Amino acid sequence: MRYILVLVFLLVISGKVLADESVTIFVKETSYSINSSDEELNSAELEGKLKQLRFSLVTLDIDYCAGPVMVTEVYVALANANPSVKDVHLKASGNQEQSKCKNI
Repeated sequence: MRYILVLVFLLVISGKVLADESVTIFVKETSYSINSSDEELNSAELEGKLKQLRFSLVTLDIDYCAGPVMVTEVYVALANANPSVKDVHLKASGNQEQSKCKNI
């Protein structure tokens, strides 16, 4: 019985560690957000939040309306917050028909 409890405890801890290894950053037209948070961040706030997290894998979900400056700033924030990031995946969201871009 003791071994089962130890095994369950180790599985719970390993699940928590694995959850911290991946982060999704939503690159919007004028702001950023992390994972499922609704908090709108600028590039300095994004870098501060990223410094608080432990991660090695990143997914950038880039909105159709996000300009090249927004994408560049997220890469700079990543490099400053966690230079040991192993992998960055890009994902595009939105399209021209759905778009209501304000800055384009």
